Amino acid sequence: MMLNLAGTKVTLALSAQTREVEPIVRLLYGDFFVLARRTEAEIRVSSLKIPEDRFLFDTAGRDSVFERLVPSAEVEEWLRKHPVYKEDFPFSHRTISSFCPGGLLLFNPETAGGHIYLFKQAIDNLHSLYRLLWIYFAQVLGEKGGCFLHAAALVKEEDGYLFMGDSGAGKSTIARFCPECFIFSDDAPIFLGHNGEYRVYPSPYHQLGPVKGLDKDVIQMNARVKGLYFLNKDNRAFLGTISKKKALSMILKRYIHFFTFLSAQAKSTIFDLFFEACDKLPTYNLHFRRDKDVLSIISRE
Repeated sequence: MMLNLAGTKVTLALSAQTREVEPIVRLLYGDFFVLARRTEAEIRVSSLKIPEDRFLFDTAGRDSVFERLVPSAEVEEWLRKHPVYKEDFPFSHRTISSFCPGGLLLFNPETAGGHIYLFKQAIDNLHSLYRLLWIYFAQVLGEKGGCFLHAAALVKEEDGYLFMGDSGAGKSTIARFCPECFIFSDDAPIFLGHNGEYRVYPSPYHQLGPVKGLDKDVIQMNARVKGLYFLNKDNRAFLGTISKKKALSMILKRYIHFFTFLSAQAKSTIFDLFFEACDKLPTYNLHFRRDKDVLSIISRE
């Protein structure tokens, strides 16, 4: 199986023990699956059944979706102690290991290759698989200088507008009140620099369920970004000023999905990307009401 994320083709290979989840994976990623001969990265998924009392990492009191980085040298040593483990991932000093209670992701920034090990039956571990795949795709995009941005991306007449906010800030709300727009995602569109421009691409990650307008044709689209807007719910609708420095700080600290899981090189590249983007693109605090078409506010500027 191969996915196309903003022009980057990634092969997803399920082992025989995890093949049972293939129909659900195809449903989750829909028309992002493509037919192609060339791939730029590969993520393998397999099962590694280990009793919870043998976990190297303490999961007591942890949320089931809590992900964190763990030392790769310790992970390698831990894996090699178990006879069920096959040495099918090449560890190096650059390996990045990401853990959640249901599984483990290993990522090689040099090749963009990855391997997910699920610690119990795959069909019972779908949420862990979903989250670890998301981290992996974020890492692949990061090596190419792109990211999943915690934002709603609305596109009108080939122009893209990015509305950033924390959970509950209103990203899905504003998407519902812009009926003339394509919605690339209301939670995690893909942001990339391209030939001196900044472009936004559709993403399989969103909050609305099947997003209106996100059909096969939309998935093939991208749009030039016209502005960056930080959401603020208010009793009236208007644009407020925000400094470029403040905008950059907020994006890096709050609005890039899985930024801390990226390699040092990817973090540096993305920093440079947004340093330039915040200088060249309009940046505003957007105060809005729940029932207001936000593009009508922006068009008055």
